[in-house]
Amino acid sequence: MRLGGPIFKKVDNFEEEVALHRKLGFGAAYCKYIEDPSYRAEYKQAFAEADIVLAEFGAYCINILDTDAALRQKNIDEICRRLEYADGMGARCCVIHGGSVETGGWGDANPLNMSEKSFAETVTIVQGILDRVKPQTAKLVMETESYLLPDSPEIYARLIEAIDRPGFAVHLDPVNIIASPRRFYGNAQFIKQCFAVLGPWIVSCHAKDLNMPPKHATVQIDETYIGDGVLDYDTYLKEIAKLNPAPTMMIEHLNESQLIKGLKFIFKKAEEVGITFEGSEHREELADAENASGEWFAPHL
Repeated sequence: MRLGGPIFKKVDNFEEEVALHRKLGFGAAYCKYIEDPSYRAEYKQAFAEADIVLAEFGAYCINILDTDAALRQKNIDEICRRLEYADGMGARCCVIHGGSVETGGWGDANPLNMSEKSFAETVTIVQGILDRVKPQTAKLVMETESYLLPDSPEIYARLIEAIDRPGFAVHLDPVNIIASPRRFYGNAQFIKQCFAVLGPWIVSCHAKDLNMPPKHATVQIDETYIGDGVLDYDTYLKEIAKLNPAPTMMIEHLNESQLIKGLKFIFKKAEEVGITFEGSEHREELADAENASGEWFAPHL
């Protein structure tokens, strides 16, 4: 499998950006938006020559269920543009969110978000996007969330069957749909369930973590950075590695010092379970986060 994540260091050109990905051990990268067509082509070629896969391009938080018809269409048009861009860049997927039933925003909790009407509208809208764009390389995928569709592997499987388009696939973020103590404590089994139900369609996964306070009046599950919580990465890595081709694992939602800690964690965990990340052979050992002093890499001795 391939690992990727954010880049925090300032770079002046794509050659430096490629080199930084290699030093971090990344065989995958977030696909960035580049306006200039010539620079875009050079960027794409540089990453391809370095054997770094452009994993995902974001169309996050764009509301496909906006209750204002004009805004909804504007949002759908924007997703089509982003999917076209991802496809042209050769990215593996373009990630969207499920819709929320509201006007002029996105992401508010609402029981209508999970209604059968919203499910049916989501199916029709995604079919329309795929029929309009007809992507050849990039899959259109949906971020899993607890308060939007799809909120479980079974609901995602229903969407796959109903949408019935080869351009629709799965992006899995198990942290986003672990919203109960049962799933929290049994997250290894839940991860296995996700892969059992969705495995053949998974093209991209997110890597982060979660914790739950031991004493709280109501259930509170908090997201944290990779390696700082209880997510069973032994199981997560093994399940990803079973798939052929294996989905990319993209680290997200952390800062620079947390990335250093997270990379140390994930490479150690991969070694323990006997997994090698493709494209990680150029990785340099990272300096400890607290001693980094602005430098990411420990000197070679």
